[in-house]
Amino acid sequence: MEVAWNTRYDTGIKLIDEQHQELFRIVDRLRRMVQEDADRSAVEALLQDLVACSERHFATEETYMGRFAYPDLTQHVSEHASMLTSLHELLAKFQESHQAMALMVPTFMEGWLKHHISDGDFGFVTFLKARNLA
Repeated sequence: MEVAWNTRYDTGIKLIDEQHQELFRIVDRLRRMVQEDADRSAVEALLQDLVACSERHFATEETYMGRFAYPDLTQHVSEHASMLTSLHELLAKFQESHQAMALMVPTFMEGWLKHHISDGDFGFVTFLKARNLA
């Protein structure tokens, strides 16, 4: 099953949308690599890319939210911190026992991405649009 970007996740903020699309591409590549039983080191490298990309993306979102004094910034930052903790834990578990964890990561990330964009990021977009900032 492909993990695909869909226009329903489009926030209208070009940089954030590009980063969301990159996250979807990484998760889809990860799913395909696991299905194809790719080399463990290649999967691990892609997982590390996923963590780094997530860190960059969260920093971008938090910068935007801070710039526009988004009232739910603290909650959003907390969600990001929790997600990064989970990603680092998944990476560590993969390094211990790669087979089971490799199967879990794409499913976990796909669900989280869809939920976070739909529920978390669109709150910020609604905030911006209500103030004619987007």
